[in-house]
Amino acid sequence: MSPGVQVDCERVDVLNLLSNVLPVVRIVLGIMLFSSISAMLHAASFTVQPESAKEGFSITEQQAIALFYQRNLHLIAASLNIDNAEAQEIIAGAIPNPVFSFTLQELTPKAFARESRHLAVPAQVPQIQQLIETAGKRRLRIESSELATEAVNFDVQDVARLLTNAVRHNFYNLLLAQKTVSVANNNLEHYLELVRVNEIRLKAGDIPPMEVVRIEVESIKAQADRDRAQAELNQAQADLLLLLGWPEDSPEISAVEAWPEAIPEIAMIGQEELVRGALDRRPDMRAARVRIAQARKMLTLAQRQIIPDVTISAFYARDQGNQFANTGGVGISVPIPLFYQQKGEISQARVGLNSSELALRQIEQSVRTEVMKAAAAWRSADTIARRFEASVTGKVEVLRKSQETAYRKGAVGVLELIDSQRSYRAIMLDYYTALANRSKAWADLLMAYGEEVKEVRNSPRYLTDQFAQFPEDRPEFRQAPGNQ
Repeated sequence: MSPGVQVDCERVDVLNLLSNVLPVVRIVLGIMLFSSISAMLHAASFTVQPESAKEGFSITEQQAIALFYQRNLHLIAASLNIDNAEAQEIIAGAIPNPVFSFTLQELTPKAFARESRHLAVPAQVPQIQQLIETAGKRRLRIESSELATEAVNFDVQDVARLLTNAVRHNFYNLLLAQKTVSVANNNLEHYLELVRVNEIRLKAGDIPPMEVVRIEVESIKAQADRDRAQAELNQAQADLLLLLGWPEDSPEISAVEAWPEAIPEIAMIGQEELVRGALDRRPDMRAARVRIAQARKMLTLAQRQIIPDVTISAFYARDQGNQFANTGGVGISVPIPLFYQQKGEISQARVGLNSSELALRQIEQSVRTEVMKAAAAWRSADTIARRFEASVTGKVEVLRKSQETAYRKGAVGVLELIDSQRSYRAIMLDYYTALANRSKAWADLLMAYGEEVKEVRNSPRYLTDQFAQFPEDRPEFRQAPGNQ
């Protein structure tokens, strides 16, 4: 065989070998490429997942209020006034300390001279004095300070009453935002399903292209509504967490979807009875009454200051120069109210009493107005919400489903379908808004009526017992710097 023919045969064998090997190589390379891409995606998902996954928890209204008592700095600052009042109580009840004095008498320069050593030493007179308050002044001071402490306790409870209402309002705002997102998601899902069905019907020639475009436009609007609702939800979460005093890196919080139930003992009674109950139980009214009693005590104390206090004394004298070297004695001293009879203090105390009585009348008028407005607002909001529950919410879902069925069968046009979807969204949002308004009106009525508030100073121990099921052992609770 010639060399040229041999070379051609070798080329043919190589080409045949390559043609047999290349498909296998392609498969192997494809598998390697697919494995590499899968590993990269898995690594990327493993890396991103902890950052994107944000652990959250649900919270009830009572748990939100309990957490507020634990963490809110305003109530902690207000509770410090109770400690200050209790310190004033101790000061008011203090008994004056006795006064000890030591006196050397008959001192002369010659008494310490060498030639005078045989003479008597200077007289030594130790003495003790004790002030005795008369006319029950100390008892009046103690009673006045005790009343002041009681009034401060009522002040703190009144602060808690107001701030508890703020917590409730923020909780209901969060619940309303959650319902709004739910309606927006439901509306978007329906539009996306209609877009999918219309694309199939368009391919089959059942509907014109314009109907598909209109549904797609409405789905885009529904997506925008969902985005706005989500932004409002984020804002409501931030507002509640801020009021609760939560740290910056807080978990995602959600409200347990349960609207408050009205208490029949409050909701069913008349307006005048509500006013009388509020006047009896509101902490601001009780604080004003206590301050009147305190002002009367202070007026009585100022009047009794005219009666002078008595200072008694006892002494022992050691004087070698007297006939009796060791003697003793007692004494008494009383200031004489000759030029000043405490008229300024009495006038000042009387002005304080008049101011306290005027403050009580002003608070009473304010309480009447608040209760009347809150009761009227509650009854109006309750009526609106009941109308929705009785006649609207059950029918609107049936109407929307019937319109969708009729549209798919060609009985109604796309405009009627879009109108039914818009009506459903608007009615459901109005319904949830009515529920939120009723809940806020109920919270305002509880605040105006004077809902009983636990003593703020003892709230941490109380919350530990009553809300043991609250997830305090979760990492976000343990690691939160504001929860130390």
